[in-house]
Amino acid sequence: MHSGQKLLSYMTLLETSSPSPVGCIKEDLNGNRLSCIEAFEEVMRSYIHPRLAHIEGKSIEDLYAAFSRGDYETVFQIDRCLRTRTCPNEIDAEMRRTGRKLLKLSRSLYPWINFTPLSEALQAEKAFGCPAVCYAWINFQLEIEPSEAVPVYLYHYTTAYVEHCSRLLNLDDVSRRKLLMRMIDDISERWALVRNIGAPSFMSGTAYEESFIQKTL
Repeated sequence: MHSGQKLLSYMTLLETSSPSPVGCIKEDLNGNRLSCIEAFEEVMRSYIHPRLAHIEGKSIEDLYAAFSRGDYETVFQIDRCLRTRTCPNEIDAEMRRTGRKLLKLSRSLYPWINFTPLSEALQAEKAFGCPAVCYAWINFQLEIEPSEAVPVYLYHYTTAYVEHCSRLLNLDDVSRRKLLMRMIDDISERWALVRNIGAPSFMSGTAYEESFIQKTL
């Protein structure tokens, strides 16, 4: 099967496994109840998209490199770092459920994939099972290049946040589509910046990454 067809089949699975993003946006940057599109866009541009592009996007690239070496210790280290740097304590359980649901559904769709290393690490609590790790694991096994896999991951979660906002604010279809286009353009620009600037790997150091994210705001 062509990689594009495999990626399409997998994204159909991903849609059913995570219909809403982990940690849905319910408040603006001031901690008030989300009440308008402008407040939502501010949160997306100031927090969600920098996190998705530089932390999760770069982590997927690093995971591919670790998979190709058979370096599962680095895989599990990235997983633990993702948990602490992208997941507030109050949504730990939600993120864990999302990752495990993704693996369970993937087993039924791709029974030939070897999930044993990740499954055993989860069972032994050596790994947490962040969605980005599960996503990268499956796409690597499907022989989908990271240059394809990362943008689709970013677009998927951006779309999920927009759909959640649309329901929360009762947006009409035209407003929802326009908002989605603006957000897709923004995450695309941010990922291009991360790639073009030659940002270091996800594991290269928290201080640099925090500085980099601030420069992208």
